[in-house]
Formats: sequence, C-alpha cells, structure tokens
Amino acid sequence: MTNDERSAAELRGLLRFAQGLGLDEAIVREIYEAVGREAMMTGASDDTRMAEVRKRMLAVVE
Repeated sequence: MTNDERSAAELRGLLRFAQGLGLDEAIVREIYEAVGREAMMTGASDDTRMAEVRKRMLAVVE
C-alpha cells in the first residue's frame, strides 16, 4: 500500500467516525493535516498520530 493509499484509507475511516460525531469533512481534513505535520516533526508512530486525530475530533464536539 502506498502512502497515498494509506492516507486515503485513514481519512475514509476518520470521515465515518466524524459522521457519528456530526463533524464535517473540512474540519476532519484540517485536523488530520495538522496532526500529520506535527507527527512528521516529532516522529510519532502511526498509531499515536491517529489516536491524536480522534482525540482532537472528540474535543471539537465537546
């Protein structure tokens, strides 16, 4: 799986999660891209990165 394919699959999963939270796609993409940039700088693992994205999505709806 290429990086683009993995990113697309991750984003699809996050968008399904977001629907349940009532978040729109633009917010999800913004969070996903911001966390991705931060993860690249810190060397965070994929699991850590995705957990942070979900955490921020939940924080937006609280």
